[in-house]
Amino acid sequence: MKRLRGLWPFVLIALAVLVWNYPVYAISGSIESASDGKLRVLRSNGSVWAGQMQLGLTDGARVYAIPEALTWRLKLGGSTGWLAIEARHPKFVQPLHLGFNGAGITVGGGELRMPAAWLGATGAPFNTIRPEGLLQLSWLDWASGEDLNVTLKWLDAQSALASIRPLGEYVITVTGNPDTRIDMTLSTNKGPLMLEGSGQWTNGQRFVFNGYASAQERSKDALTGLLSQMGRLEGDRYRLGVF
Repeated sequence: MKRLRGLWPFVLIALAVLVWNYPVYAISGSIESASDGKLRVLRSNGSVWAGQMQLGLTDGARVYAIPEALTWRLKLGGSTGWLAIEARHPKFVQPLHLGFNGAGITVGGGELRMPAAWLGATGAPFNTIRPEGLLQLSWLDWASGEDLNVTLKWLDAQSALASIRPLGEYVITVTGNPDTRIDMTLSTNKGPLMLEGSGQWTNGQRFVFNGYASAQERSKDALTGLLSQMGRLEGDRYRLGVF
């Protein structure tokens, strides 16, 4: 028994080495499951502690590779908690910082910029609308138990179904506490295509969203084809689906 008791430091070291070198490909399935199959890991190398992977988007039939790889590095200890992750990709304006401690998770504020055309790779309705322009996703510092504040902007918005270019600028804001309730609003900054809506998610209930699309009077004829793909006609507006 004493001999076995003396082996426990070596067992801990062996476990630490195993975890440290845990191959990143082993978590690929978890990433795809969490994204409902929309995000795929195409290539990866390294371990969960330091490595890189190339991701792809899929509509179920085809997979579209996202240019350049996502890289990350994990650190033990530090100001962010017991475990810290730094992730980098050219589409991040600055590295993404995640922290894990006894109180939960922390996320450093940041910004992601990507072509709106990437949405077409996720399937309906975007593969029909074929959006163009720039998507700008930004978020403030967040920690478990706190309210989050996330903004998504569609800048220089365009669509292959509309001859009017640009269509405008649009903003989605998401606020609230993930443990209780999250609110989402959709608004139009400018443009002949007008989008508006609001939605709520309450813990234990399904997400509810009511949104509408319409066009300025002088642009109705030119935007009818696009509007008909965005939702069903109700009066002089089109009710948006939940995308």
